[in-house]
Amino acid sequence: MRAEDSQLDAWAKLGNNITWDSLLPYYKRSEYFQVPTAAQVSMGASYDPEYHGFDGPLTVGWPNEMVGGNFSGLLNSTFASLDLPWNGEPNAGHMRGYNIFPKTLDQAQDVREDSARAYYLPISHRPNLDLYTNAFAQKMTWETSSHASKPFANGVVFTSPNGTETTLLATREIILSAGSLRSPLLLELSGIGNKAYVSLLVHHVDPR
Repeated sequence: MRAEDSQLDAWAKLGNNITWDSLLPYYKRSEYFQVPTAAQVSMGASYDPEYHGFDGPLTVGWPNEMVGGNFSGLLNSTFASLDLPWNGEPNAGHMRGYNIFPKTLDQAQDVREDSARAYYLPISHRPNLDLYTNAFAQKMTWETSSHASKPFANGVVFTSPNGTETTLLATREIILSAGSLRSPLLLELSGIGNKAYVSLLVHHVDPR
């Protein structure tokens, strides 16, 4: 499920120009949407193709063993009587209302889809790909030499399970994707953010 449009549009008010509309092309680009079958439609599956992608790596759709039938209809009627309307496309930026929303799953294999299946396994054989498991990212390093017009991140420091600290330098770019809690934590530890908060984190971060 995608966030409400007002939630993402609030980011733009912080000055970073990120809005729901600006992210929609990337949502669609990442998605391999599986159109619901007639049986799934009869159970309440509905969608608007304008808000879905059909060529991306992450499969999305409804389970083969959908249940509900009359119960879904009764539940919808109950919510409607409480002024909570039917929502035929909850991924269009408006989540309010009752719906039978799609899941991240692969209908053909009947398995739950995840980032490993979608992004890692198809390219796991690449010789230029290294995967470090159970490693703890500590901070990013910075290029601050005189020939750089401004400081930019050029590496990552991480700790291996055996306690060894390693620095990997990037030749092109660093993608920071550590979730809603760890991403800002890493930014703070890397010198971006509140200086007082950085001092606090250095003494309280869990190394596990």
